[in-house]
Amino acid sequence: MLESSLGKTCSQMSAHTFCRDICLARGEPMTGAGGVASRYVLLHWPRGHWRVPRTTALGMEEALADAIKAANSAGIHVALVDGDEIALASNGIIMRDAAGKEIADQLLRLAAGEELSGERDDRITILCCTDSKHDPCCARYGFATWKSLRAHADPATFRVLQSTHIGGCRFAASILVLPQRARYGRLEPKDVPDFLTCLRENEPYLPAYRGNPDLDEVDQVAEHAALSFWREKGFTGEVRLDRQSGANEEGEVEIIAALGTQRLIIRLRTEEFDLNTRCSTLNPGGQTGCVSRWRAVSIEPVA
Repeated sequence: MLESSLGKTCSQMSAHTFCRDICLARGEPMTGAGGVASRYVLLHWPRGHWRVPRTTALGMEEALADAIKAANSAGIHVALVDGDEIALASNGIIMRDAAGKEIADQLLRLAAGEELSGERDDRITILCCTDSKHDPCCARYGFATWKSLRAHADPATFRVLQSTHIGGCRFAASILVLPQRARYGRLEPKDVPDFLTCLRENEPYLPAYRGNPDLDEVDQVAEHAALSFWREKGFTGEVRLDRQSGANEEGEVEIIAALGTQRLIIRLRTEEFDLNTRCSTLNPGGQTGCVSRWRAVSIEPVA
């Protein structure tokens, strides 16, 4: 299913409009923006105590803040989360009870390449960004979706948490699913039942899927286009991609996608979009720019 383009030229926007609404009106696609950190650590911290940056959260001691910074420097995204009382989690391992120096020590061990000490938790974890301190979109859109997730998700299967900023304010509600490291955007409360069904079946929820985090941007877009095409016809499975060449003079790339014995030729093209990553950039004097994004422009089955 191809996304339609609703506009791409730079223009002045109202300072009172949410960046998520602006991004949607411009037609900027989410697909291809699925890149994430290689590792995540979830640290329980009451939502009312969150601050920006998160290392200045209310009640956070300097030693813990320094440990978070060390983990960040090692490529680990440390998210503050609220929704249960599990103190710390990483790679499916949880510590139910820990505080202060113990958490700081665990983070430093993780930064050094060690694993978390704790018990196994095989539930699917869903982070929903509701970080109003970072951007109003995350509160306006994220909180409603989080409430719907909490209402519909079976706690035996899912761990649903509010989270500090995880990237993609303009795609709110912004969602991260672990351990798959899958990013989703513009997930609305009405979408939640179908979203949870897909996660239970270990399938991406394509209407809100930002792309396979293990692929580059071009392949994310091609894989999404192929999955969407075949799912509409009732086919699922692993898609194999073969990039035929680099971008031609028209800025197009051709990719062969295969599912079993079926094949598709997918052509992608780059387009330019205005970029406002946060609502604050819509204010007078706020920073704006443009971003080049790939879009699938044609899909042809191969006989």
